[in-house]
Amino acid sequence: MQQNKSQELDYAILRTLQSSRQPMGSWSLYYLLREHGHDVSAPTIGRKLRDMERMNLLGKSTVEGRIITPAGLRVLRKAAQEQESRERADKLLKALDGRSRKDIIDQLTVRRIIEVEGASLAALNASRASIKKLEAIVRKQKASIKKGHMGVGEDVGFHEALAKASGNRIISSTVHLLRSQEWMNYVVTDIRAKVGTSLAVDHQKIISALKTRNSALARSAMERHLNELIADVNRYWNVVQRRRSRSPRIPVN
Repeated sequence: MQQNKSQELDYAILRTLQSSRQPMGSWSLYYLLREHGHDVSAPTIGRKLRDMERMNLLGKSTVEGRIITPAGLRVLRKAAQEQESRERADKLLKALDGRSRKDIIDQLTVRRIIEVEGASLAALNASRASIKKLEAIVRKQKASIKKGHMGVGEDVGFHEALAKASGNRIISSTVHLLRSQEWMNYVVTDIRAKVGTSLAVDHQKIISALKTRNSALARSAMERHLNELIADVNRYWNVVQRRRSRSPRIPVN
């Protein structure tokens, strides 16, 4: 998970307070964070503490001292899990060979067969509540990506919610099964991020098609989305192969 500086600072504050045996104020945090390489001002720390307190990630224990809350601990746990999953995905990307690429493309091809039909049915059967849920997922995904996250959970949630909106339980259960491989979700999302394309934009186009109640348009939007995913995987592999041929002893990013 590529984190921006603001998010890195948030996590550093939470980790510092988690490991502290007593409440800490902004100046204590300022000095500790500076010692650990965070180039940040005391006023910035003060603003961060106030913002995180409003978000219920921190709580006041004394007039000046703050402690981490259960919500703050949950944020740290989630961040650690996402980082671990991302590291696993990165290792897989470096280790994948031609056969593994075929495995990924084969699964995306099956998804295309199932989800194109699911999108077509969703255009006819999705309730207003279902469409609003899809819109909420895309908003959350965009916000997550803006904060430096990969938005993997939102991507999986979007496709599963869309399949459910189709009204076909077989399609819904099949999509759930196909998206149940966590490593696959992270690998495909990471590949797409590396080649510079956006899942959230594709998802918004699918929602726009659903709103028209035009099944052919929804089918086309989903097919285009999956085709682009497959193209991105192939594009990434072409870059990998070129790098390997030029510098075989340098690890591929």
